[in-house]
Amino acid sequence: MMATNSVDRKVCAFAELQDRVTSARAEGKRIVLCHGVFDLIHPGHVLHFKAARQHGDLLVVTVTPDQFVNKGPGRPVFNQRLRTETIAAFEFVDYVALNLWPTAVETIERLRPDVYVKGSEYADPARDLTGMILAEERMVQAVGGAIVFTTEETFSSSSLINRYFSSLPTPTNEYLRGFRQRHGAEEVLGALRTLSDLDVLVVGEAILDEYCYCVPLGKAPKDTMIATRYVSEDRFAGGSLAVANHLAGVCRSVTLVTCLGTDDAQADFVRSKLSANVTLLAARTTDRPTIVKRRYVETTFLAKLFEVQSLEDRPIQPKTEREIVEALGDRLAKHDLVVVTDFGHGVFTEEIRKLLCSSTAFLAVNTQTNSANLGFNSVTKYQRADYVCLHEGELKLALRAQYGDVRDLATRIRAELAAGSVMVTRGPNGSMLFTEDGAVHETPALSLRVVDRTGAGDALFALTAPCVFRGAAPEVVGFVANCVGALAVEIIGNREPVAPAALKKFMAHLLM
Repeated sequence: MMATNSVDRKVCAFAELQDRVTSARAEGKRIVLCHGVFDLIHPGHVLHFKAARQHGDLLVVTVTPDQFVNKGPGRPVFNQRLRTETIAAFEFVDYVALNLWPTAVETIERLRPDVYVKGSEYADPARDLTGMILAEERMVQAVGGAIVFTTEETFSSSSLINRYFSSLPTPTNEYLRGFRQRHGAEEVLGALRTLSDLDVLVVGEAILDEYCYCVPLGKAPKDTMIATRYVSEDRFAGGSLAVANHLAGVCRSVTLVTCLGTDDAQADFVRSKLSANVTLLAARTTDRPTIVKRRYVETTFLAKLFEVQSLEDRPIQPKTEREIVEALGDRLAKHDLVVVTDFGHGVFTEEIRKLLCSSTAFLAVNTQTNSANLGFNSVTKYQRADYVCLHEGELKLALRAQYGDVRDLATRIRAELAAGSVMVTRGPNGSMLFTEDGAVHETPALSLRVVDRTGAGDALFALTAPCVFRGAAPEVVGFVANCVGALAVEIIGNREPVAPAALKKFMAHLLM
């Protein structure tokens, strides 16, 4: 082990590390690079670093920053300062720096190591949940280096952390222990792999979510309003656009049927935000704008101050209705799975609902209550559905039951719509999946950090609908649902969809 001042000397900023590596290379030294999270240093890491050092003259280690760690709730357990200083304490490590990117590809390009060293678990690309080992190997070869896989005894930081350092509540840890015994990682990850050949039809309102970040200043002295100082703003593709993007990450193709206003700039923005495997079929409407929900957000805690909506939520005109009916046409018969995201802003007329319900396709329905349609947008407007996903509050509104047991209410909705499955989301209380055999599968919340709840329900619905269609075990569906929810609440608005690689890593590390 090294003295504190030596540790301080070895930990450096990435730019400084780049300079030191360049100088060492000029002296003819052979550069070795290791990269990872290294959340809990264990004997396997020690052996890995010692083996790596034998491949060159200078061993540098780059560490994934806290913000890019996707290994489950409460991770990393040890912050980036502790992780870098712990690694620097080993005498066979020369320099340690925080990485500046989510992966090592850019790091390899800039440091140009002679040898890039990974553990034996990465030797088979099929086992790499990040999907990045091949990209890293290509970059190593591009800079003239070689990749080496150590063969020393390995341990799992995630398994040790899940067993001894979990930040989750005791009941949640007990649930996970039982779930691991009944369902292995291969079964759970396999449920996602079965979705890769699906062609999905999505129908719903396109929504542009605008976030105006500002600093509250206080009450204006001569008026009753609260003044704020503008900082910056963001725009995201929300509503059915977000649902389509979530599905596009795990399915072969997605066709989206929706409405847009006549503003070409907004339409171009929508197209630019859709994944490459999403086909957009949008009726352009002269009587209503593209829906925009502009939220004013305080910058420190991302607290929403108020919202301004630009929308027309009366039923669409007959001409637009015909366009949507024609767009659905034989596509309903050609798609095995139809995903309906009904935000209650006028796109779904009685005729369109009847057309969807009369289809033989598997029909997944999510209706949402918001400030513009409170009490008027109920899932009971649909004659049938194979899978229904609702928030607990929306379930109660649908049945006009302010109070009552969720089990009884969900059973009533499932019977009324002849639905095979009903998912009820309950925020911090997790979720409940009610299946055709009368069983109830309850899953606790798996999140510890909530950045923004906007869009989390859409993500959960989007990624559970195809799992239900494919016949995944109900308990697995609940686990997938709450893993998706845990990742989605850490994303600001709909800035990006839940990444499949991040989801697989999150689930795999919870199951270790």
